[in-house]
Amino acid sequence: MQPRKISAGLTAALAGSAFLLGGSRLDYLAPHRPAILAAHGVRLALHAVLALTVVAATIYVVARATGLADLGSRVDLAERSVRRGDGDADLEDALRQDEEGAWK
Repeated sequence: MQPRKISAGLTAALAGSAFLLGGSRLDYLAPHRPAILAAHGVRLALHAVLALTVVAATIYVVARATGLADLGSRVDLAERSVRRGDGDADLEDALRQDEEGAWK
C-alpha cells in the first residue's frame, strides 16, 4: 500500500471522527451559523483545508519513515515468488485454487 493512500484514508477517518465528536459540542452556535459563515467562512474553510493537509503530510512522512512505503512492493514481490513456485507448496496450491475459483 502506498503512503499517500494510507495518509488519505487515515486523514479522512480522523476528520470524520473530529466532525462527529466536535459537531455535537458546537450545537449552541447553530442559531448563529449563517452570520459566522458570512463573516468568517472563507477563513474557516482555508484553515480546515490547511489542517487536513498538515495531518495528511504528517501521516505520509511517518509512513515513509517507518517503511510502509515499501510494504506494498515487498508483499507483491513475495506473492509473485510464491506464484512462481519459489515458496511454500501449500500456499502456492491455495493461490492456484484462488485464481481458478475452486475454493474448498
